[in-house]
Amino acid sequence: MPFSLIATLIIVFLTVAFSLQNDQTVSIKFFEWTFEGSLVLVLLTTLCLGMVIHILASMPARIRKSQELAELNKRVLELEGTHPSDVSPPPRHIRRFPTDPRQDLDTEQRD
Repeated sequence: MPFSLIATLIIVFLTVAFSLQNDQTVSIKFFEWTFEGSLVLVLLTTLCLGMVIHILASMPARIRKSQELAELNKRVLELEGTHPSDVSPPPRHIRRFPTDPRQDLDTEQRD
């Protein structure tokens, strides 16, 4: 079984166990607004809202890093003497640069 499937099953099991043990009714008050619901519903809703807020808060940094990476790749192509419009982008599943420096040595020795 793949690790991701096992991890998902464990998380589902823990969530079900958590919800079965915390089924009490709670009352939430926020200014004039009042909500009554199960403790599990309140906690899981809060968790989901926190994840959404985190994703939205991290978007500017992700966009900035993506733009910086595009500029750096363009600069690399300029330094290599190739115009960016002459080069087609590599497929997404192929990395532009090797992660292991020994790969460069292997290709140089073959040439």
